Amino acid sequence: MRRALHTGPWLRLARTQWAPLAALAVLALVSALLAVAVPAATAAGYDRDAATTVGTDADLQVVGRAKGTGASSAIPNVGALTANAFTWQQLLPGSLRNVTGPPEASVALDSPQSIAGEFSEPRELTLGWDPDTDRRIDIVAGRPPVNEVPLNQGRTTPEIQVMVAERYADAMGYKVGARLTLFDEEIPEPLHVRITGLYAPANPRDAYWAPRVSLLRPTERIIDREGTKAVVGTALTDTGGYTMIAADARRGFTFTWRFPVRTGAVDTGRARTIAAELDSYRAAVQGHAGLFACTVETPLEARLDAFLGRLRTAQSVLGMALAGLLAVAAGVLLLAAGLLGERLRPLLGTMRARGASLRQLAWYAGGLTALGVLPAAAAGYAAGLLLDAGPPQRSSLYAVAALVAVVLALSGAMVLRERGGGLGSAGARRDDFTAARPSLRRLVLDLLLVVVAVAGVVVLRQRGAASGGDPLVAAVPVLLGAALGMLVLRAYPYLLRAAGPLLRRGRGALWFVGLARASRQSVIGALPLVILLLAAAVAGFSATVDAALRHGQVRASYSVVGGDVRIGSTGLDPSAVAKARAVRGVTAVVPARVVQQVTGLGEPAPITVVGIDLDAYRKAFPGVPGLPDAPNGQLVSPGAAGILASGSKPVTLSSHYIDPFRFKPAATIDRFPSMDTGSAFVVVPYTTFGSSNYPTELFVRGDHVDVAALRKVLDAAAPKGAPRDVQLRADVLHGMTAVPMVHLVHRTFRNAALIGGGYGLLAVLLVLVVGARARGRTVAHLRVLGFNRRQSRALALVEIAPVLLCAVAAGWVLGLLLPEITGPVVDLRPYTSGFTATGHTPGAAALLGLLAALLLAAAAALAVDRAFDRPNLGDVLRTGD
Repeated sequence: MRRALHTGPWLRLARTQWAPLAALAVLALVSALLAVAVPAATAAGYDRDAATTVGTDADLQVVGRAKGTGASSAIPNVGALTANAFTWQQLLPGSLRNVTGPPEASVALDSPQSIAGEFSEPRELTLGWDPDTDRRIDIVAGRPPVNEVPLNQGRTTPEIQVMVAERYADAMGYKVGARLTLFDEEIPEPLHVRITGLYAPANPRDAYWAPRVSLLRPTERIIDREGTKAVVGTALTDTGGYTMIAADARRGFTFTWRFPVRTGAVDTGRARTIAAELDSYRAAVQGHAGLFACTVETPLEARLDAFLGRLRTAQSVLGMALAGLLAVAAGVLLLAAGLLGERLRPLLGTMRARGASLRQLAWYAGGLTALGVLPAAAAGYAAGLLLDAGPPQRSSLYAVAALVAVVLALSGAMVLRERGGGLGSAGARRDDFTAARPSLRRLVLDLLLVVVAVAGVVVLRQRGAASGGDPLVAAVPVLLGAALGMLVLRAYPYLLRAAGPLLRRGRGALWFVGLARASRQSVIGALPLVILLLAAAVAGFSATVDAALRHGQVRASYSVVGGDVRIGSTGLDPSAVAKARAVRGVTAVVPARVVQQVTGLGEPAPITVVGIDLDAYRKAFPGVPGLPDAPNGQLVSPGAAGILASGSKPVTLSSHYIDPFRFKPAATIDRFPSMDTGSAFVVVPYTTFGSSNYPTELFVRGDHVDVAALRKVLDAAAPKGAPRDVQLRADVLHGMTAVPMVHLVHRTFRNAALIGGGYGLLAVLLVLVVGARARGRTVAHLRVLGFNRRQSRALALVEIAPVLLCAVAAGWVLGLLLPEITGPVVDLRPYTSGFTATGHTPGAAALLGLLAALLLAAAAALAVDRAFDRPNLGDVLRTGD
């Protein structure tokens, strides 16, 4: 009976307020679900990028080098090779041990040996000892090598038995029993080997073979500056063969203990730890005694550095967008809870007037709010986990807890508002936009908010790109949005008051009444303005950074390639320019000549000279950035300027390939296509080299260029045997845009803008639905005076338009300016190959999306007005109205 007395009024209160309570519950559920799913999906995207960056060919290698008997005494047999592998594995830090597989040991001669004989292409053979291959191959012909070490081996090494891959033997024409003589440039005595067996991989798809391609088939390598290619293969011997070769003290060996990195084992957390522990492992290996000196070689360091650079930028820019989205969600929940509180305010005032204590009011108001929020938030959190969008984040739990806490805190504030007691607290006083006067306390809080936002920007810019996932980075845009929202709220009443006299002069009551209703929104009704402002700021920031990233990657691709296609060799026939222009799809061709090893008088340090017609190049390729004006066509890089150190005086440059010429730079250039960043080079006119000039590169412009035809032109124009290079800008651009992190950034920006817009629309709908009854009474009165249905629809638009336009305009401008305000935090260079991507105006798609959102909000106003339209005046007006 006692329990019924306590729960009866509480349940009746819940039944009477089921509509706002249901809205609050749905919003809490959706917000909690998004607070779990969005960070989890973002974290999964980070992990995918980490795994992709590491790739399938990453490994950690401990490499040592030793010669002759020093090598064979340190590593005399398979047991010693395996024991050292175990030692290196024990030294691995925990993070590296968790992501690497069992060690794979191998030994090989330091350099490939030349095969004696007359061939169309030079042939080389690497002799190796790789015990791990025995269980991964099948002998298809002959037998494995069996070398017996002679007791008294002289200076001449006996014939060594080896086996080679079947594909290599077929390509080279070798059979079982074939004898080969191998030469080393530094050792006059040759090595004699005999092929005793041919093998094939037991499982060609085994990842073991990926870094050992030469064990399965012939490969090629360039062996001189003229571009001569040699066919390289690998022959495997046994322990005896290794010992026989090591008897010659002049022959050196490379010992490799390879730890393969398991595919997909490196995630975001491990990437950070591995990058930090690689140096300690390198020091441990180098300081290990008991064996010849060894070092650690791995591509992990460079790859993880690239990933961590992208990660820091992504965490900064996405953190700002997601923090803004969280603030928008919190604002909508506060709006729903505030509207519920407004509905409860007369009841709470009546209860207070009848003697209820604040504790009793808190029990009913707080309990009702908790009933709508807590189960829904818990269900949303569980649903987010069940979605399995990615690894759950601790920040999600904090975000959900914060959302619930602010809603419950608002219900407590609603109760404290009734501490004065009596029915007068129930709403007899006006607290709308234009009538409410801010207290001194509110003025101080507003000023404090502005100061904190400005201080946050200053600190953020001082920390720069190193901020990464610092919460301050994410908080600053929200603080700026809140401060701007406060300023807009300050200016909003004055804008309405200024517009009033102008609208009174017009015919009809539509504009005047709509503006009056807009100005008489309660202080809770001001919350949609802040919500819409933050949502627009998130959308504007996302669109700006997204556009800057896309534009920066395009400019970076032009900076790397120099055109749509670049072809080159050590020297091209001058007729190649005309032939390239005749290729289908080509609209412009600009030749250039690159000369290496150019020096000035008394300056032994060499630089590179690039000869090109800059005016023609700018005209053909306006998209190439960073080309300063130079009346004489001469530019110098910072590196070359430091070498020449001539100041404003001209210098004479020359080399074995070009005649001396006078050089006086007109400007400095930081980057030029085909030149490495930071290299020492100068740019001069193409005619500098005289009438005997020939191009080494052709910069080609065109859409849908016939690349195969360009390759034929290059093959015909390049010297025989010279290396040929064909680089497509589309390939470079695809290499930058195909990175998983780039897709994640674009997708997150798009989703943040859409979700923020959805929350903004919900805020508009909540205000419209809650105010529909009062607006209906106003329209009913006006219809008595001749107000028609079309005007009532327009009244709904006029009523919401001031808040909507002020908030969206201010928020969009803030979003556009945020990349400039945050400065070095929005550093997109890790995504653009080091090229600086400056701010860029959002494209037409973003502007159309903003316009569509405004039109959707207007349509929502009309839909709500239509849904609550009651043509029967008797249902609205009371007796005496």
